[in-house]
Formats: sequence, C-alpha cells, structure tokens
Amino acid sequence: MIDKQYLLKLIKTETTTTLKVMRAYPEDKLEFVPHARSSTAKKIMSTCLFGMYLINSYVFEENLDRTIFQTYSPDKLATLLADFQQASSHVIERVGRLTPSDLSKSFDFVGRKMAADEFVVGMILDQVHPRGQLSVYIRLAGGKVPSIYGPSADDPPKKQ
Repeated sequence: MIDKQYLLKLIKTETTTTLKVMRAYPEDKLEFVPHARSSTAKKIMSTCLFGMYLINSYVFEENLDRTIFQTYSPDKLATLLADFQQASSHVIERVGRLTPSDLSKSFDFVGRKMAADEFVVGMILDQVHPRGQLSVYIRLAGGKVPSIYGPSADDPPKKQ
C-alpha cells in the first residue's frame, strides 16, 4: 500500500506543476495545433482535468456523466484553470480523508483490477505526458515555458 502522506504530497506537487504549465499557455491560442493529427492545446489541458474526474468516479464512486469527455470545451483558459484547480483541490481534500482500508479497496478499471491508491498514482502521473506536450505547445504558440522539474530557457534559476 502507498503511504497516504506520500500520496498527498505527490498529488499536490504534480497538480501544482500542471497548473503552472497551464497558466503559462497563451490565452488566445487554445485552438492551436502544431500538426493536423495533433490535439488542440485545450484538449490536452482537458486530459489533465479528466484524470481528476476519473479519480472521483472510481475511488469515490461519484456518478460521472461520461459525455463530458466529448463535450467539455470551455472558451476561456481561465475556465479551464479554475476547473482543474477546483477538481484537484477536491481530490486532495478527499484523499486526505481516506482510511488505509479505503486506499486498498480494489475495483476494475478497463479490465484491470486496481487498488485505489495505485489508481490515484496512475492518474496523477498520467498528467506528465500531456504536460510535456503542452510545454512544447507553449513555445510553438509564442509563450514562455516555465520551469517544470528544473529551470527552462525562459525561467532560468535565480542568481544568488
């Protein structure tokens, strides 16, 4: 079983980093795609939000209207940011109340039996890929890439 304090730290760290990258995206370029087969920047950001929805659905057994995966399409970056922040805060608060028994509860996710703690880690770490994609989109759309796990060319280390 994954330690709950470690799990909470992971969620807070990764969602904070994801939010930082999302905030760096140029607001007027949500529909940007670098290639015809690529997703829009908005769709990539939505993927991170959907991970939070899946945690609420599977771990906390919230009823989830799955059509949201096809219909969610806010016009403003501020809406996406607020929705992600609200969903992340909701997950953090609820995971903080889970008991060891809750964390080890198993369920089926697309044909695979998973414990709640493993599922949460999987959904949180699933943000890494779209966040990396988004960092490339930021540069291509004319924005400044923030530091993610270390400095970037646009966000160098502070001189001491």
